[in-house]
Amino acid sequence: MIDDHHAGQILAEMVRIARTFHRAGQNGRERSLAGTEFGILQCLRGGDARLSEIAHRIQVSAAVTSRAVVSLETEGLVERRTDPHDARAARISMTAAGRARLVERESRVVAEFGDALGDWSAADAEQAIALLARLNRDLGAVIDPPAPAATDASAAPTRKDSAG
Repeated sequence: MIDDHHAGQILAEMVRIARTFHRAGQNGRERSLAGTEFGILQCLRGGDARLSEIAHRIQVSAAVTSRAVVSLETEGLVERRTDPHDARAARISMTAAGRARLVERESRVVAEFGDALGDWSAADAEQAIALLARLNRDLGAVIDPPAPAATDASAAPTRKDSAG
């Protein structure tokens, strides 16, 4: 099990990485997509989704997601459609312009990111990917803690007695 010192160091490095990405986003604002907007478009790459689904997938509040969707709608990058299964609900879908913006942004960001990691080997990258994927998976419990195990007798499986 990891000790508090190492857990604190990992957390500090994660915060530092988040700040680096935040500052990089602020420096390149010729009207690039904000992190949330970018995340929404990435989420919609797989198809339409309700606002609440998007918020859950990109792990931000519904209010933040709603504001970002309005911004993306204003730019013509997403549109709302009536949910075919529930006429009271709307589904958000990416437009052709949204797909083009996503591809352009990903190409630019990936190129910049690759340049910054130019001296990394393929083995370094694979190790980082594996550790980050594990970190994301394990930290998911912080956001969505597992349901508590049932402790009362009523939750235990019952066995029918054939004698009576």
